[in-house]
Amino acid sequence: MLIRFFDIVISTVAAIILLPFLLILAIIMIAGQGFPVVFSQVRSGKDFRPFRIYKLRTMKKSSEDELGLTKGLHDERITAIGFILRKYKIDELPQLFNIILGQMSVVGSRPQVPFYAEKFRNYYQKILILKPGLLSPSAIKFSNEEELLDKVDDPVKYYEETLVPVKCEMDIDLVTGFDLKKYFTVLFSYFKKIIFRA
Repeated sequence: MLIRFFDIVISTVAAIILLPFLLILAIIMIAGQGFPVVFSQVRSGKDFRPFRIYKLRTMKKSSEDELGLTKGLHDERITAIGFILRKYKIDELPQLFNIILGQMSVVGSRPQVPFYAEKFRNYYQKILILKPGLLSPSAIKFSNEEELLDKVDDPVKYYEETLVPVKCEMDIDLVTGFDLKKYFTVLFSYFKKIIFRA
């Protein structure tokens, strides 16, 4: 209950503070790449229940695939504005509303597409005992994930064979005995990374 309380407070306050910025950004996006501004995609939530995650659109129209996987920041499907949004994770901000709706938490494993949640079910049956989240140790550690994908010849193979196992092990560690201490430790780690680029 306490975690849900902090989820609501943090996401609501953040949404109110960021609303003017998001409105200005929406105008810039409409002028630069047209509608829609927001796109949604099905992800696996707690106990594998599907829900729609919201993001600012960063790709050309009708170019998103069911895996939600890119070849990196230089994927030809990514728009010029989208490149900036993805690089600085600004495209993730609409997920504050997923948190307000109770589909996500501020802290938790990053939401996975159903294809990969099923493909790596041996991991995700241990991870999805809790709601997915906006921030996690694995998301902080691999905040440069798309830059890593840029550097390899086969991004899908690298993602499936290298990134997924490492990130999932970190997510399992996060959800095991998850409490307020872990919740705020992840929050402080995130702000430390932003402030000190640690």
